[in-house]
Amino acid sequence: MEEIRTKVLVTITDKGKNKRIVNLYKRHNIKYSVELNGKGTASGSMLNYFGLEEIQKKIIVSIIPYNLEGKLLEDLHKKLKIYEPGKGIAFTLSIKSASRYLSKIYAKEIGDDTIMKNDKEYELIVLIVSEGYAELAMEAAKRKGAGGGTLISGVGLGSSEATKILGITIEPEKDVVLILTEKDQKRDVMEEVTESVGLATEGRGICFSMPVDNVVGLTENVKFEKIEEK
Repeated sequence: MEEIRTKVLVTITDKGKNKRIVNLYKRHNIKYSVELNGKGTASGSMLNYFGLEEIQKKIIVSIIPYNLEGKLLEDLHKKLKIYEPGKGIAFTLSIKSASRYLSKIYAKEIGDDTIMKNDKEYELIVLIVSEGYAELAMEAAKRKGAGGGTLISGVGLGSSEATKILGITIEPEKDVVLILTEKDQKRDVMEEVTESVGLATEGRGICFSMPVDNVVGLTENVKFEKIEEK
């Protein structure tokens, strides 16, 4: 593994509206993306608020060079108007290392040093619960101010050693819920979710969070600036 300044760009949009986003990434020569199927877990009113009107979702996970982050987010915001109803949300996460392959293919990528400024800080809460408990988890999250989440179905691969340590049986079918929340709300949301569907409950859930670098899609009021050379 090599140290390289790359980031993860996650885009969540309604099914059928993802092609324009994928084409945008291709124009920027983004060489690695994975597309997943998901479901929205917000209520109808909150789906409308977050611009996610339909339940069926497409999650696009892309590895991007750090110096294209600003330009990609700016194009999602200005050209695709991702903040409008039905367009979705996008956010970036920092990573510290990447495979040698990614290091090589992105070694010469050049961005235009566009940066964005957002008045609020966000965190991504990742919740893994037994199948069928995602709705209960989201009800708990909403009680503490979370607007909605995206559900991805998965399969648990827990080892027997992990089962002994945790003192539970790890069921194979899992629901993974992604919740984007304001930083100030994160602790309350995670505590409420753990109380409702944590390891000590039938939901057998675990959750963790990670800081989000930048977000577009939650509001039209996002500022983009060019870095001037000195």
